[in-house]
Amino acid sequence: MTNLSNNSKYSWRLVLALFCLVSMVAEAGNLFRYRNSEGNLVIDHQVPPEYISKGYEVLSSTGRVVETVPPHQPVEAEEGTVSDAASQADQLKEDQFLLRSYSDAGEIDAAGERRLEQLAREIEIIESNRAKNAEQLERARARAVRHQLAGEKIPEALLARMDEVTGLSRDAQQMLLLRRQEYDAVAARYERYKARFRTLNPEKIPSQLPTTAPASSPSATD
Repeated sequence: MTNLSNNSKYSWRLVLALFCLVSMVAEAGNLFRYRNSEGNLVIDHQVPPEYISKGYEVLSSTGRVVETVPPHQPVEAEEGTVSDAASQADQLKEDQFLLRSYSDAGEIDAAGERRLEQLAREIEIIESNRAKNAEQLERARARAVRHQLAGEKIPEALLARMDEVTGLSRDAQQMLLLRRQEYDAVAARYERYKARFRTLNPEKIPSQLPTTAPASSPSATD
């Protein structure tokens, strides 16, 4: 009987784990958490080249830290020389990326909008799954109450399901927080990209109109 209960509990956990994997994060891979040049914590699908040497964390689809990559410590030199050189090298990498990837600021806008739309869809999916998890948990609790009112012991499978759905709800809340933070970080990053791109490629200002009268204009003596 104990083996049957354990097998039932294992089956529920396996089914719910697969459900979570498919319904919530099937299209999402690992995330990366790092600090940008302003010192703000950023969560994204990739670490920009200029921040890799500063170290970062690899997060699972549920926001758990699965790996920590420490900062690369450069050989010490005169005070300020190394940090200044590293900062300039990072900025150069970003400048090269911008110039190689975009021909005008409009393309940066479009790329940023596409990324934000993708994140917005992911946020909608997570919120939808949170609502479904809440409904499932409410139904499971109602079943548990009925068993108790009937003087029956709550089935182990039902208890296991309640525990699993509670865990899924907690994971969904964490993922929702990460995705919202990522949305804000991406929006800020593309705004910075646009500002930097305009610095590298200042928009042409139309030349002023001629101040002298054209040759065909009537003269003042006519």
